[in-house]
Amino acid sequence: MICPACENNMTLKKVMDIEVDVCEGGCGGIWFDGHELKKVDEAHEAAGQHLLEVAYDPEVDVDESQRRECPRCDSMIMMRHFSSIKREVEVDECPGCAGFFLDRGELNNLRNQYQTEEDRKEAAINMFGEMFDEDMDDIQDASWQQVAASKRLIHMFRFFLPSYYLKGKQKWGAY
Repeated sequence: MICPACENNMTLKKVMDIEVDVCEGGCGGIWFDGHELKKVDEAHEAAGQHLLEVAYDPEVDVDESQRRECPRCDSMIMMRHFSSIKREVEVDECPGCAGFFLDRGELNNLRNQYQTEEDRKEAAINMFGEMFDEDMDDIQDASWQQVAASKRLIHMFRFFLPSYYLKGKQKWGAY
């Protein structure tokens, strides 16, 4: 496999129950197939510890602004996006095979963002609260305004429906 960042040959490395491709002697990047990244992205996951120190060549120059092609899929450009709620680490993900490429040091940054899963969940709740609470309040206010308008409309139609006033014609048995 060819490294998408520096075009060096990548080396297959087995770490516990996963196999990843690492760019040893090149840029130090790591390729994760499918859902492998989820098995090493938290500090308590032992497999990730073995991937933190990939031998790299400091002379290799990587252009971070270049779009990268997936090393698995033919001519598939990977998407660059933030990998966490804190928006501190950008990763490259292939929309075709769902693989991830992490530049040197990005795995370490991902693993150090949260100490526990509870910290991660709390950060997600806080972020979504900051992003959507005000909008949700506006939607709730609008919903209550719609309910009030609907009630006014219902009261208005009572005058137009004669069955409302005829004894025994109501399904709900008002008389």
